Amino acid sequence: MGLSNRQWWRIIAGTVLFAITNALWTLFAFGKSELLSWHGVINVVVLSALFLLMMIWMTPGEGNGEDGK
Repeated sequence: MGLSNRQWWRIIAGTVLFAITNALWTLFAFGKSELLSWHGVINVVVLSALFLLMMIWMTPGEGNGEDGK
């Protein structure tokens, strides 16, 4: 079934937090030039998108209360 508004907010907040953490890690590990290069930007965007898709896939829907679904 669909996700509730609360679940969507948690998924989006987790994805934003993941993107910020990934950007900071890239900045401190490789420097500002790597973060601002196409490689660094694509790295942050692609990993954040994969994180978002995995969280949507792994989050159980609200269901209708039958059979635990």
